[in-house]
Amino acid sequence: MEKSRDVESWLWTCQTGLGVVSAMDDDTAELVTLLCTRIGILMEDACVIALSVGSLRNGARTDSLAQLANAIEKMDELVRAVRALEL
Repeated sequence: MEKSRDVESWLWTCQTGLGVVSAMDDDTAELVTLLCTRIGILMEDACVIALSVGSLRNGARTDSLAQLANAIEKMDELVRAVRALEL
């Protein structure tokens, strides 16, 4: 019985390594979900800023654009983190 489990584990490892099976443990899947949720929250916040830029004066517009750029950078970092977890 122990050998059977070892063979199954070896096959799973080989298949995963070859890309035949895409495995993600529960903790990793949860982390991906949390990171993507954070991306969504940042998008919502950035949307409000982006939609209000047109009604702002130059100084406030500059600040808002800086906030948008910052949010985009954070989202990009989070997307890269999710991609790294999926490898």
